[in-house]
Amino acid sequence: MLLSSVINTAHAINGDEILKITLSVIAGSILGFEREIRGKSAGFRTLALICFGSTVFTICSYLLGVDSNRDRIAANIITGVGFLGAGVIFRNNVSVSGITTAASIWIAAAIGMLIGIGEYVLAALSLVLSLFILYALDFIQFQIDFRFQHRDYKITFKDKYPSGAIQQQIESLNLQVTNSKLLRSGEQVILEVLVSGKGKQLELFNDWLLDQNIVQSFEW
Repeated sequence: MLLSSVINTAHAINGDEILKITLSVIAGSILGFEREIRGKSAGFRTLALICFGSTVFTICSYLLGVDSNRDRIAANIITGVGFLGAGVIFRNNVSVSGITTAASIWIAAAIGMLIGIGEYVLAALSLVLSLFILYALDFIQFQIDFRFQHRDYKITFKDKYPSGAIQQQIESLNLQVTNSKLLRSGEQVILEVLVSGKGKQLELFNDWLLDQNIVQSFEW
């Protein structure tokens, strides 16, 4: 009887549905490969599962819903993906990381939903454009970062914070301060500051910090 149930279930599975879940795993794996080689928290397996799961839920939404309510389950995919995306975004001092990975999770779910409703061409186009953004535009981003960098400094002073000297040096090097936070730990004063500017100017700022006796240590 169990074997008969399995056979009946197998016959009930539509060939198009098998194609959809297969394509979703392939698409998610391709998208996840880029994140994997960069050592990100959501990589090869994660994005493959997200794309696959989105396709399965979209198929379930279509099969279980009536004509006027077939988007009921699929609509909740967006909510679930939002929680996953929030889990890979981290705040480090005054900078934020993981936003690109969160966006990759979001687009993986979108591609999975497109495959689930049978929009293969649109899903393929979305995958190609996503890979273009992640790979090709990365080169452009590198060129921009080379000319204009952002460094999240953590500067520890021995006893007091020389605000005037720091501000004067930053202005003389044409650097910009995006965000800053001042903390006290015992007799030490810690400055966490996000500084932006040309790489050469930032290196000069590092040299200046090394020459200051009042600076105990700094890192970025």
